[in-house]
Amino acid sequence: MDRGWRRSGTLLYMPDVSRSCCPHYTIRYEQQLCSKVSIKVLNHINRLPSADFKPSRDQRQALNRWNRFVLGDKYIQELERKHPKTKAEKKAQESYFNLPTTVHASELSTLKPDIIPEHNFAVTLEPDTFTEEKYALFANYQKHVHHEQGSEISRPGFKRFLCSSPLHRHPDPADGKDLGSYHQCYRLDGRLIALAVLDRLPHAVSGVYFLYHSDFAKWSFGKLSALREAALAGEGGYRYYYMGYYIHSCKKMRYKGDYRPQYVLDYASGGWDVLDQEMRGCMEGRGWASMSRERARKERNGAGVSAEEEGESEERAVNANGTATALSTPVPSSGEQAADATTRDDHDELEDDTDELVLHPTPTAACASGLSLLELGMPGILTLEEVLGRVDLDAMKLFLGGKGGDVHEMRDLVSWGEEDDDDGDGDGDGDDRPLPQQLKRMSGMMKTIAEFAAVVGSEVARGIVVDFSRG
Repeated sequence: MDRGWRRSGTLLYMPDVSRSCCPHYTIRYEQQLCSKVSIKVLNHINRLPSADFKPSRDQRQALNRWNRFVLGDKYIQELERKHPKTKAEKKAQESYFNLPTTVHASELSTLKPDIIPEHNFAVTLEPDTFTEEKYALFANYQKHVHHEQGSEISRPGFKRFLCSSPLHRHPDPADGKDLGSYHQCYRLDGRLIALAVLDRLPHAVSGVYFLYHSDFAKWSFGKLSALREAALAGEGGYRYYYMGYYIHSCKKMRYKGDYRPQYVLDYASGGWDVLDQEMRGCMEGRGWASMSRERARKERNGAGVSAEEEGESEERAVNANGTATALSTPVPSSGEQAADATTRDDHDELEDDTDELVLHPTPTAACASGLSLLELGMPGILTLEEVLGRVDLDAMKLFLGGKGGDVHEMRDLVSWGEEDDDDGDGDGDGDDRPLPQQLKRMSGMMKTIAEFAAVVGSEVARGIVVDFSRG
């Protein structure tokens, strides 16, 4: 996810921001980890110490309005009479907004047993398995919110989309946190009224999908669910909360930017930048936004780069047959940042003053070209040079199945390697050939694995076992 990936059902995908009319940006909160005792600091974000996570006024109002509806006026009055707050509690309530406490304020499990609320409200984390109850809610949501026809809504579609996660539920061996895919179910008086599909990862909670019954459309469940999931991440000891993609060009998706501070993945550097007005301006003024490129551009302009030098950079970005070369830039892990610095600078020099040149600049043209990702280039994936420099493809692990369950290396495959390993220098190592020609000489299997390493990154590629026994 820190490289820009998302999950939809059993599919894992990553958008190509350089060829998209509406670039998708990975965004996240960063929680300040703390003990359950000091629950107050769950409301703080540690990337900008002065920028505490405080829900906006309308977000707080939505949460308080729902709590009042569930509890009822009678419960609230009785609570004030039977269990009045101390002066210290009132002062604390006035000085800061306690998100976890407010999120759970109307849940049946937190209420005073001697007072009866207007409604019984419960939120539970359950396995992401199929039930008719969940499907009925899904069908209502798709029909009334997304306006799908009955023929477009099916049980197999629901199972495939929201129930068949490849992430298995199990405790984290390191610290015992719950991992895997879950359904967070909202029930009012025993009725399932909303459902969140969540992935709980070692470092984060990821919101995959959310749906609610049309009877409750006026209660702003989108806001309620985002606040609850942010609280869940903090309470569970997860460092980040991911809301999915932020699509600035789509007005319906801009609401995610209202939960502040959010941080946006820079596909060029692998870093994270706050989603502020400067970032929004970059999203509006560029084909795809990258603050590291903006900073590099400003440095070049400040250093007095001439228009002729900029023109030479553009000229170098055109290959022999006159088509623009792709500017592939990696999204490295923290351990890869330093190694990527020189490469990123080289790529910055290939930009023009508005947008980078892109080979086959539309998705249709890129697919029709028949070129591999390593030839096309795509922001967020490694180049062939970076793959060969960081990953020993021959030593990557694979599993072929069988009773023994042995793990092999790629070099053990008969179809592995290059078609002709002679580069003309007599040593048979093939290392001196230009990179594009190295790619052309790779076997189909080697090229596929090289592409795989490019998109998942060097750390994953070095540690993963590719399962060849499945289909």
